[in-house]
Amino acid sequence: MQTFMIEELRVSGAGKEDGVVKFTDGLNIIKGRSSTGKTWILKCIYYLFSSDTKPYSSLTGYTDIEGTFNTKRYGKIVIHRKLGENVASVTAANEEVTNGQYGTNYNASGPLYLNDLWVRILGLDETIMVPKSARYARERISWTNISNVFFADEDEIDSSKSLIIKDRDTATVLLSSLYFLLTGDYKKGIDEIPKPEVAKAEKQAVVDYIDERVQALTDQRVDYIKQLEQLDGVDIEKKTQETSEQIQNIKKEISELIEENTSIAKQIFSYQRENANCQVLLDRYESLISQYKADLQRLDFVAKGEKAVDELPSNGVCPFCGGELHPEENDDYADAISAEIKRIASEITVIVATEDDVRSEQESTRKSISELQARRFSINKELDDKNKVIQEYSFDLKRYKDYTTLQVGIDFVNSQLETLGKKRVSELKKKKKTELYHPKKEFESLVGTKFDDLLNKIIKACNYRSGGYASWDFNSFDIKMDGIPKSEDEGKGYRSFLNSVVEIMLYEYFNQDKSFIKPGILMIDTPLLGLDENEEAFDGETVKKGLYQYFIDHQGNGQIIIVDNINMVPNINFERLGINVITYYKDDLPGHIYGFMPSWRKDLPKEKRK
Repeated sequence: MQTFMIEELRVSGAGKEDGVVKFTDGLNIIKGRSSTGKTWILKCIYYLFSSDTKPYSSLTGYTDIEGTFNTKRYGKIVIHRKLGENVASVTAANEEVTNGQYGTNYNASGPLYLNDLWVRILGLDETIMVPKSARYARERISWTNISNVFFADEDEIDSSKSLIIKDRDTATVLLSSLYFLLTGDYKKGIDEIPKPEVAKAEKQAVVDYIDERVQALTDQRVDYIKQLEQLDGVDIEKKTQETSEQIQNIKKEISELIEENTSIAKQIFSYQRENANCQVLLDRYESLISQYKADLQRLDFVAKGEKAVDELPSNGVCPFCGGELHPEENDDYADAISAEIKRIASEITVIVATEDDVRSEQESTRKSISELQARRFSINKELDDKNKVIQEYSFDLKRYKDYTTLQVGIDFVNSQLETLGKKRVSELKKKKKTELYHPKKEFESLVGTKFDDLLNKIIKACNYRSGGYASWDFNSFDIKMDGIPKSEDEGKGYRSFLNSVVEIMLYEYFNQDKSFIKPGILMIDTPLLGLDENEEAFDGETVKKGLYQYFIDHQGNGQIIIVDNINMVPNINFERLGINVITYYKDDLPGHIYGFMPSWRKDLPKEKRK
C-alpha cells in the first residue's frame, strides 16, 4: 500500500444535499460538463492538505469539507474542515493519533498542527527543518508546498512558467524539501552561514571575550604568586599547628565569656523583676498616702463646720407653731475627730518610713542592673574582638592549608591561558568558508539525465509526433523541447501537454523504490486544456489516447486523480479496465449526477433529455 490514499471526499451544508466522491487506489478519472464543480474536488483535497486557499465560494452554501484517508501508518483518518477556517478536526481510531482540533498553519495557538500530522503520515517522526536559503537558514518542511508540486490546477496547467517553482522567494525551501524526499538528506548539522559583516562582528566579539578572560586569568595568577611569596620560608606545618591551637584557645575563652554573659542576663532579669515589684509597692503607697490626705482634709472640714454651728445663737421658738423649743445638747465631736487625725497621721508616718525603705531597695537594685549591663557590654566587646582574632587566624590557617593548592592553581591558570591563546590565534586565522547551498545543483548532480530519459519516454508513449528532444533545465526547473522553453510557444494545448508530461515524470521519479519518502499522489486538472484549439503540432485524438493510455499503464504504487471535460476524455472502456470513473452531467436523468454539489445550481441551460 502507498503511504496514503483518499477514499472519500464529502462536502455538506445546512439544508444541502451532501456531495460525495469515492476514490480507489491507482487511476481515478473525474469527467463532466463545464461548471459542474469538477475542479473543486481537487481543490478540496488540497484544502485538507492544509492549504490556506478556499476551494470554492461560500455562495454555494456548502460550508463543510471532509476527507477520509486510508494511511499505511495509522489506518483510517478523517479530516474535517469548515470553509474559511484555519483549524481542522481530526478523528482516528489509532491511539498514536491525537483526536481533536489541528491548526492549518503555524499562526494558530497549537499545540496540534495539521502539517505535523501529514509529515508523520508520510513516515517521519518529527517535523524537520530544511534549508530555505543559500546560507542554510531553515524552515519547517511543508506538506502543502510539496503536494502542490504534484497538483496541477486548471488555472496553471497551461502555464508558460515552471509548475514547480512558482515563487522565486520560496524556491530553495521547496527544492530542499523535494531533495529530502528523494534522499533523506536535509543538510543536518550545518549551521546557518552568517553574512560577512555579521561573521566579522561575531569573530571580533569572540576575540574580545578571549582578551577579557586572559586579563582576568593573568590577574588571578599574579594574586596566586603574591600569596606564595608571602609564605616563602614559612614552616607551614608548624604554623598550621600553632594557629589551630590558638584558635582552639580563643574558642575556649569565647565559650567561657558566653557562659558568663548568659549568667549575667539571668541576674539582670531577676533584678529587673525586683525593681518592678518595688515600683508597684511605691505606687500603692503613694495612692494610700493620697487617700489619707483626703481623709485628713475631710475631717478638718467637719471640725470647722462643727465650730461654726456652735457659734450660732440658739432658737427657742418653733417657726411653724410659735411654741417654745427645748433643743437637746449637741454631742461634742471634737475629741473623736482629733483621735482620728492622730491615727491617720501615725499611719502616714509608718507608710513614709516603709516607702523610704522600698526606695532604698529599688535604688540598690537599679545600681546592680547598671553594673551588670556594663559588664555585659564589656563581655560583648570582648567576644567581638576575639571573633575578629579567630577570623584572622582562620584566614591565616586557610592560607597555610591552601599553600599546596596555590601552585596547582597557577598551573591550571597557565593551561587556560595557553588554550585561550590558541583559540585566539584560531579565531584570527581565515577559516575555510562553508559552501553556499544550491539545491538545483544538488538535483542536477543526483538526477543527471534521468529526468530527460523519463520525459522522452512519456512523450514517445503519448504519440506526440511533432519530433524534437525533451530535456530538463535545472536552472528554470522546467522542460525544454530541442533546448527551447515552452514559454516560446503560444499554443495552450502544447503547454498543457508538456506540463502534464512534467507532472507524470515527477510522479514516476519520486515514487520509485529507492526514494526516501514517496508522495504517492498525482492530481491533474484538465491535462490537455486548450488542445481543442487544433494546434498544428498535435494529432488531437492520438495524443489524448496516448496520454490516457500512459495513465492506465503507469499508475504505479500510488493514487492518480485526473479531472477533465467529457469531450477531452478519449473513447476508452475504462470501467472494463477496472478504472474508477465518475461522470457529472447537467441533467436529472436516472443514474446521472448533477455536479459535485447536488444542491448547487448555476444559472446555466441544462442539457436536454434524450
